[in-house]
Amino acid sequence: KLARELGVRELFGEYNFNTVERRAGRPTLEINGLTSGYQGEGSKTIIPSEASAKITCRLVPDQKPSKILRLLERQLKRLCPKSVRMTFEKGHSGSAYVTAPDGPFASAALSALEEAFNRPPILMREGGSIPIVTDFKQILKADTLLLGLGLPDDNAHSPNEKMSLTAFRKGMHMSVALWEKLAEIPTKP
Repeated sequence: KLARELGVRELFGEYNFNTVERRAGRPTLEINGLTSGYQGEGSKTIIPSEASAKITCRLVPDQKPSKILRLLERQLKRLCPKSVRMTFEKGHSGSAYVTAPDGPFASAALSALEEAFNRPPILMREGGSIPIVTDFKQILKADTLLLGLGLPDDNAHSPNEKMSLTAFRKGMHMSVALWEKLAEIPTKP
């Protein structure tokens, strides 16, 4: 079904892992954009003088961003022909974070979701990039609840991203219920 939705004949990726595992729990390297050569109307028989690629990596727990950047740069330079000058510009980075599915805060969230949506929530791991949550854990020793209210066909982060008003309203109901349930959790002295 996913292949059909994406408009491809078949899905592929890292061997020995299924699509759900690859999407949610494995590290990735994505090519976000490529630029090179003549892009205007008509054709030109040229050899491009420069090219660029924008890439990102999704890390998993126990991978250090600085080490992955260093290894990636080293590998790209190793593969680059000697006649080509390559520059490697580093952007922002962040460590991986996995929300614990148990404990009083997670239980409150699961209960609030069930109350708002009238069915038990489905727990699924989803890759994302929110570097501050690892800082919250490391510096404040605080776990972060990450709750998605969208559906797969909402096309998160795409040009045609959407969210139904029904899900939005239920999300508001869930937020109120969550704050009420969080307030009931005993605090440490």
